[in-house]
This record gives sequence, structure tokens and C-alpha cells, in this order.
Amino acid sequence: MFSTISNEIIIRSAAPMIDNPLDGVTPSISVFGVKFEGAVQLILGGLWAVVLILLTAAFLWNLMKWGVARNRGHSDDIEEGAAGAKKTGIAFACAAGASVIIGALLFIASTASEPAPPSPTAPAAASSVQITSAEV
Repeated sequence: MFSTISNEIIIRSAAPMIDNPLDGVTPSISVFGVKFEGAVQLILGGLWAVVLILLTAAFLWNLMKWGVARNRGHSDDIEEGAAGAKKTGIAFACAAGASVIIGALLFIASTASEPAPPSPTAPAAASSVQITSAEV
């Protein structure tokens, strides 16, 4: 763990020496035109909706399996249905919050790539040697 931290410190200390060739460049699909951008947004929105619909169906199916197994007293099927419902519920929450999750990751990545602000210099009085009465 400490070797990873020390490697990170070495890498970050070497980074200010190199100019970033992509400084100020941000990814954008608008360069391909408004029609392309609109088509991409429609396709991604449609795929997202299909994923949410499929996850909802899987969640309801697992809830149904859990309920039927519970009514019939099949303990193995109860656990299978409950575990499936939990997994598809978590998957649905992740899919529904995908834009928030991706936005947070992009925010973290953009703040990590920004250079750290310069540290304030120590005042001259703090770095001077002080003589105590015991040394005199």
C-alpha cells in the first residue's frame, strides 16, 4: 500500500514538469453536427429505457418466484427468488442512477487531473533558529 502511495507521489511530482497537450480540450460530439448529436441522444435514451424495462421485468419475475416459493414452502426457491430480487433491485437502482454515477466519476476524474494549488511558503520567522535559555 505504501509503495503505491509513494509511486503516486513520485508520479504527481514529475507531472508538473510536463505540459499537458490536451489542456483545455474537452470531449464533445457536437463537432459531428446537431443531427448526429440528437440521434446519439435518442439511441442512448432508448437503450437506457430498454434496460430499465428489462430490469423491472426481471425484478417482478424474481418477486413472483419468491412469493410462489414462499406460499408452497420451498426454502431453496425462497432464497433463490429473494437473492434474484435483491440483485435485480440493485441493478435497477444502478441503471436508474447511471447519469449521477457517471457524472460523479467524471467530476472525480476532472478534479484529480487538475494540478494542486501551490502550498503557501513558510514565514521567515518560523524557519529561523531559536535559542533557548538552556543553550546559553
